[in-house]
Amino acid sequence: RGSPPYLVGGDPTDLVVMGTQIYFEASDGIYYGRELWAYETTNGSTWQVADINSGIANSNVAYITAMGTRLYFRAHDGSSGYELWAHETTNGSTWQVADINSGSSNASPEDFTPVGTRLYFQANDGSTGSELWGHDTTTDETWQVADICSGSCNGNPDYITPMGNLLYFQANDGNYGYELWVYGIIEHTITYS
Repeated sequence: RGSPPYLVGGDPTDLVVMGTQIYFEASDGIYYGRELWAYETTNGSTWQVADINSGIANSNVAYITAMGTRLYFRAHDGSSGYELWAHETTNGSTWQVADINSGSSNASPEDFTPVGTRLYFQANDGSTGSELWGHDTTTDETWQVADICSGSCNGNPDYITPMGNLLYFQANDGNYGYELWVYGIIEHTITYS
């Protein structure tokens, strides 16, 4: 049994278990800002998975979610704002999945919810506000599922919860405040409950 990892001022957060490894956001306090790290429980080794915002700058990895052999999370590379990123654990590759709010602006994806081969989450494309988005891991397509608060206002779908072929969540359409909403994954329908 190995000893726990020691990172100077590491402050590990967003811990996610995948097999015998624990993935998390932390800083080594010396050379790298807040990045994605891993700890192998069988031998006690700790390593930085990726330096997304290179050097001492922070990528501020957040909302780490395991899906198959991949991790999906929000990160900032220093040029394209907070966007959707992925890490493939089988080959160690890390990449930006989509630049939802193109350029240096933040899409700020959060509340990642895996359903089958799809990942659902809240994000802001810069023109329609924070709305419900999806990503298909088999086709690598990313799209806006619904513009709940039409126009540039924020629907802010939150607490996304799958149940069968439905997603339940809280959202605001701009008329009734925050209420219960449902999205039919197969039918591609969204309704206010």
